[in-house]
Amino acid sequence: MHGRVVDIPTPRWRNFLEFQMRPLDFMQRVVPLGDIVSLRTGVRQASYVVGSPDVVQDILVTHDRSFRKGRSSNILRRTIGEGLLTTEFATHRTQRKLVQPAFYKEKIAHYAQTMQEETLQTVETLGNGDVVNMHDTMMQLTLSIICRTMFGTAVEETKKTLAEAVNETIVQTAKTLYSPIVLPLGVPTRAHRKHRHAIKTLEKMVYAVIGQARQDPARYASTLVHLLMQTTDDQGKALSEQEIRDQMMTMLLAGHETTANLLTWVWILLDDHRDVQRQFFAEIDALDFSSQTPFEWFRQLPYTMQIIQETLRLYPPAWMILREAHEEVSFRGTTFTKGSAFLICPYAMHRQAQWFEDPLTFRPARFAEGKTTWPKFAYFPFGGGSRSCIGSQFALMEAVIVLVAMSRFVRFERISPAVIQAAPLVSLRVKGQLQMVVHRRNERING
Repeated sequence: MHGRVVDIPTPRWRNFLEFQMRPLDFMQRVVPLGDIVSLRTGVRQASYVVGSPDVVQDILVTHDRSFRKGRSSNILRRTIGEGLLTTEFATHRTQRKLVQPAFYKEKIAHYAQTMQEETLQTVETLGNGDVVNMHDTMMQLTLSIICRTMFGTAVEETKKTLAEAVNETIVQTAKTLYSPIVLPLGVPTRAHRKHRHAIKTLEKMVYAVIGQARQDPARYASTLVHLLMQTTDDQGKALSEQEIRDQMMTMLLAGHETTANLLTWVWILLDDHRDVQRQFFAEIDALDFSSQTPFEWFRQLPYTMQIIQETLRLYPPAWMILREAHEEVSFRGTTFTKGSAFLICPYAMHRQAQWFEDPLTFRPARFAEGKTTWPKFAYFPFGGGSRSCIGSQFALMEAVIVLVAMSRFVRFERISPAVIQAAPLVSLRVKGQLQMVVHRRNERING
C-alpha cells in the first residue's frame, strides 16, 4: 500500500553506528526502502526515515501544525537564542511576518549591488597563480555580504575573526546535534569553552551594530536592524535588546554559511566538468555588464541558474530536516504517536533514480525550462511549508552574482584534495581544506 510504514531490516546497533559515522551513506541506504521507514527504536521514541515526496509534503505542508523542529531547535537555541530558526508555532509565525519585509523584491534588488561590490573587492585580492582555501574565501565573502545587506555594517577588518567564530559555533553545534548525550553549554568542557568564546565574538559585533543604529538611525534605515528596532508587539512594546540580538545572530549564522558551502561546491563542479564551465563562461561573456545593474543582469542567466539548481540537488546545504510530532497525527493510513521523530534528507531524496535520470551525474540542463518532471517534493533544497527558507531568493541571487562577478575575471582549478568528500555538519560542506589555484581571465574591473 502506498505510504505504508516498513521496518528497517538491519539491527538497531548497526543503524546507530552507521548514522553516527557515515550519516549520508546511511540515509542513501535507507531512503529507497520505503515511503516511511521505521528505525525500530521503540514506541516511546519512535523514529522514521522519510522516503517519499508525498510524505515530505504531508509533514512539511499538509500537517505542518502537528510538527515542531524539537531537538534541532533546542540545540541551535544555545547559539542563536529565540530567533526565526528556533521558535515554534505562533511565535515563529509572528517572527516570520516581522522579518519578511527585509526580503521584499525592492530590497532584494538593492542588495544585488552590494553583493557585486563585495565580490569585486575579493577579486582584487586574487593574483594569477595564487592558491586559496576556497571554503574560507567564500565564508569571508558571504559574511561581508550578510553584514552589509542586513546590518549596514562593513566588516573588512574583522571578517576573518568573525568567520572563524561562525565556523566554531557550527562545528560545535553539529557535534551536539546528532550526539546521544547533550551536556548543558554551561558545563566547562574544552569544546563548550570554545563555543562560548565564539558566541561572545559574534555578540560583540551584533551589540556594537545595535548601539550604532540607535545613535544614527538614518544611516541604518534600509537594514534589518532598523526594521527590528521599529517593530512593536500588539501592546505597542518595542523588541528587547535580546530579541533583536537573537534575530541578528540567526541571520548571521543561517544567512551566509549555507551560501558559502553552496558556492564552494559550485567551484568544484565547474572545475570537474569543463564542458559545463565552457558553456557557463560563454553565457556570462556575452552579457553587457557596463549598461546594466547587477539585478538586471542577474535575471538574464538561465544556464548559470541551472548550474546553481543542479548543485543544490547534489549538495543541498540543508542536507537534513528534523521534525517531531507534538501531538498524535495520522497520514498515509497510519497514526503516529506524540513525540515520533522524522528524518527528512534532501541529500538522499535528490539522488534517487526513480525521480532523476542518472542521479549522480552533474547535469545542469535537467533544470531547463519545461524539462522538470519530478514530483514537487523530490527536489526541495529550501525545505517547504511555513518553515521554508525565508531567504531563498536572496540566496539564489547571491550565489549567481558572486559566481558571475568572480568568473568574469578569474577561474579556479582544484589542486587538493584528490577525492572530494562531503562533511554533513549543520549544513553540507566540503571535508578538509579545499585548495584551488587562481587563473586570471580578465584584468580589468570596471563595474
